[in-house]
Amino acid sequence: MSDFYVQPLVKWFHLIFLVLAGGAMPVCLMLSGFEDTHEEVRGIAAGVWKKLAVWGMRFAVLCGVILYVMAWVHGERPFAQPHLIYKLVIVIVLAVLCENAPKQLINGKRGHAMLALMLFILASFVASTKLFLEQDKTPKAAPIESPAPTDAAATETAPVAQ
Repeated sequence: MSDFYVQPLVKWFHLIFLVLAGGAMPVCLMLSGFEDTHEEVRGIAAGVWKKLAVWGMRFAVLCGVILYVMAWVHGERPFAQPHLIYKLVIVIVLAVLCENAPKQLINGKRGHAMLALMLFILASFVASTKLFLEQDKTPKAAPIESPAPTDAAATETAPVAQ
């Protein structure tokens, strides 16, 4: 069982939970829009948000923390990459908004849910593009070129006249 690696498995779970939470958010916002006109579905958006978006986000954050710890234990420096620090701040705010969104959705307010969705999209963009990754500030050195070969005809000496 030497081919079993934990880090790719945790990354895969992280992705699956992110897809679960990120897919549930717009669905809940659409359901919330239907609740205004259809009385029989009132409260379903908050229930779906609480079961799918909140639990998906909780497990995704847990997997992300495990990935940070695994990188740190293996000698990597995850906090040396600026985009991960920015993403971490966004994710903390996102997790708080996800926890509070069901209470707001029950009252018919969509602000927290919409902001959570926008922060989810922003965190995904920062993570996928490494937007804030510092570029190398030093100019690249010109490649070292070997001296041009000399022309053999130019280096030959002219015949000596007698």
